[in-house]
Amino acid sequence: MTDTVKVYTHNFLLTAAQCNAQRELAPAMLVQQIIEVSTEHADAIGVGFKNLAADGNLWVLSRIAIEMKRYPKLLENYSLSTWVESYNRHFSERNFEIRGSGGEIIGYARTIWVAINMKTRRPANLSGFDFLADVVSDKVCPIDRQDKIRPAETPQMCHSYTFQVSDIDVNRHVNSSRYVELIINQMDLETYDNFFVARFEIEYRRESHFGDEVEVCSSFSSDGKSLVSTINHGDTTVCLARTVTLPR
Repeated sequence: MTDTVKVYTHNFLLTAAQCNAQRELAPAMLVQQIIEVSTEHADAIGVGFKNLAADGNLWVLSRIAIEMKRYPKLLENYSLSTWVESYNRHFSERNFEIRGSGGEIIGYARTIWVAINMKTRRPANLSGFDFLADVVSDKVCPIDRQDKIRPAETPQMCHSYTFQVSDIDVNRHVNSSRYVELIINQMDLETYDNFFVARFEIEYRRESHFGDEVEVCSSFSSDGKSLVSTINHGDTTVCLARTVTLPR
């Protein structure tokens, strides 16, 4: 297996339509591009949507951790490179390296993808994809793995949201990046003018669908270094997240 297949790279140009108010790549857009590049690489190595759909299965993003020194800026050329770190019958660990226009590394990401059956929504068995052993790369991802997130007992800020048509993706559940946007919206614009998201972790626990009303609640950690957020649908926790910001 060639290194170009083991490590797949997609080049981007950040347009004004993809920028946030700080004229840089928004965290939710980065998550969307991580999903896009994952899909492209999965197709290239024979475990993409079409391959899994033949058995009635699909990939679902389960966890993600992102660490950034900075974000790509307006009209900057940048790239995302991805590789498979490990896999088993039910899930795969896939990592990312983000480089800026000068080729410097500006961030990394770790993701965990779970295969589920389209009808039962239960974990699928990928034992028939043993050839994945040939695409596992020993390329290093130096950031910490996703840690367990414990929500605060007393939220400091909450808002409700009902998922609409534009929130739903091809798998007919809420797009992974939409949850990120809801969590980012817990802090105001002035915060992001003065701070940037240096590390973001999210753990997806349940699917959400059109019409579901959720409550987004957040609290700062006891040391004030991170914001811990939950998105709940009634008594069910849909996802948990941790946001760490640093001064610009």
